Amino acid sequence: MRRIGSNIRKQKDDARANRIVRNIVRYTDDEKPRNDYPRRIVSPVRQGECCSDDNRELVGNAKEIDGFKFCYKICTECGHTVKFYFPAMGGGNKAVKEYREWKRYMVQ
Repeated sequence: MRRIGSNIRKQKDDARANRIVRNIVRYTDDEKPRNDYPRRIVSPVRQGECCSDDNRELVGNAKEIDGFKFCYKICTECGHTVKFYFPAMGGGNKAVKEYREWKRYMVQ
């Protein structure tokens, strides 16, 4: 028998940074596109000509992993799905700062 809350453990920063993020989007042309958010989203492999910012709708709430906020956007016509990352508007998260320093280094 498990205690209530026994699955909640504090993670160290290095373990949290190296964790595998589960992807709920499955890209395939064998199945019909469907939205079973938050468990699974089935999407065509390639986007169609109909895929534009006007045709894509946000699915679910914005989530944050290591300081990066994202959500899923699905085309209303063909069902193509992308993971949309919101632009970082500041913030003191260590991962975001390291990423910006790395990008600044790569541009030079």
